[in-house]
Amino acid sequence: MPEKDRCQAGSVRYDPHRHIWAALSVAEVRSLFTGGPARWWLSGGWAIDHWLGRPSRAHGDIDVSTLRPALSGLLDDLPAQLRPYAAISGHLLPLAGQLGDHRLHNIWVHDPDRERFVLQINLEDGDGAGWRYRRDPRITLPWGSAVTPIDSVPTGTPVTQLLWKSRDPRPRDEHDLDIAHGLLSPEQRRWLGEAVRRAHPRSPWADDPRLAPH
Repeated sequence: MPEKDRCQAGSVRYDPHRHIWAALSVAEVRSLFTGGPARWWLSGGWAIDHWLGRPSRAHGDIDVSTLRPALSGLLDDLPAQLRPYAAISGHLLPLAGQLGDHRLHNIWVHDPDRERFVLQINLEDGDGAGWRYRRDPRITLPWGSAVTPIDSVPTGTPVTQLLWKSRDPRPRDEHDLDIAHGLLSPEQRRWLGEAVRRAHPRSPWADDPRLAPH
């Protein structure tokens, strides 16, 4: 490994030309984790498309989310050949040495047989009562409003996924809002608009008419 790639022992700077993705399908994710003891749910752009019932755009990766206390149980459900890495500040590090790092929010799972990354695991906040937005703990939802089973896959609801995307939306996030805002009830649009304004008042979505409760 070149020295310029190292920021500490075992760390590699992320390089999109070398660290290639071949994401699992939603069905493969379901087969990995269904029946296990850990709370998990499909998240990110695939969650929105799963609500929609069809792929609406290309996806470079696939995400699931869990709570930090449930992480060890979720990792236990992974096949033995898959290797989890901590993704922190643009570097990939062996996960075992990073579990106590408060910056750890994303884990990339690598399949050495395919020489590809296949899954991202996101660490979110919550407790027995409900989900809590990690970027602003004032924003909460009961679990039934934050995660709902779709075709036997626990799936993050569009409001939670769009809230994550609202801080600094990229073109693909704008696409996801375009296709998902029509799935929201007036109450959900009102909740999401208020949550965006509270957590990210400078977001271009803070006063977006797509989130108006019409």
